[in-house]
Amino acid sequence: MTSDHITPGDGFVWVTAYPKSGSTWLRLALWSLKHGGAAPDFTVLDQGWLTMASNRALFDRSLGLDSAWLTDDEASSLRPAAFARRLTAEPGLHLHRTHETFTATPEGRPVFPAALTRGAVYLIRDPRDLAISNAHHWGLSIDAAIDFLAKPDAALDTGGDGLYGQLRQPLGSWSAHVDSWTATPLGFPVLIIRYEDMAADPHRAFARIAGFLGWPDDPATVAGAVTGTTFSRLQRREAETGFTNAAAPGRRFFRQGRAAGWRTALSPAQAARIGAAHGAAMARFGYR
Repeated sequence: MTSDHITPGDGFVWVTAYPKSGSTWLRLALWSLKHGGAAPDFTVLDQGWLTMASNRALFDRSLGLDSAWLTDDEASSLRPAAFARRLTAEPGLHLHRTHETFTATPEGRPVFPAALTRGAVYLIRDPRDLAISNAHHWGLSIDAAIDFLAKPDAALDTGGDGLYGQLRQPLGSWSAHVDSWTATPLGFPVLIIRYEDMAADPHRAFARIAGFLGWPDDPATVAGAVTGTTFSRLQRREAETGFTNAAAPGRRFFRQGRAAGWRTALSPAQAARIGAAHGAAMARFGYR
């Protein structure tokens, strides 16, 4: 379903992207847009702004159970009910971010039910740049990151020795992830934003997003969000205070943020591998 606005009423808006597509930048920009263009600090993320849809604590609290005793399939089956319970207990509009593919429970029901959803913002980024960014973030070789982008059963599902703070998040391959959110009607409006367009003209991108959500999109608010979330500012703040989302100590989260960096970072063979695996989805969004 295409629309210039989310649908009215109580429900959820999913802010979704494949990992390292720019969703943290977008998350900070959304906070700024919501707060009149004020400059955000990293602390707003730690305070729960745009909590993950897969957050284990929210799931447990909504259903009154301990998900540590559930299998991944059992938890997946209960997620639509958890969202429904949450909305009953806390009516209103809830924004949550997710890296998940638009997927179904083992019984075939959408994990993100259309009846509870007011819309989604899908942020997409050139997979050739994603390979570089994910290699750095996860400490992989670029070839291993390219393999991961094509992995049909890829998922974020481990937190080490302790209980992971998120439920299992299926990703699938990059192209399957993109198609799941953009190729077929989902029963609610989806606004698609290319990372490259957001980087080239953040004023226009942020104004589109604010308008889609029904928030003020006046020039002053948008300009404040742009100024408060420039990549140089985020890099400077990370250098000063650190950033909890960094994958490992000493590994920068806000590394470069530029579009088309793959042209100098990938070999022709590596770029060709990505094109062979994801060419159809890339072509749909102008990634030539």
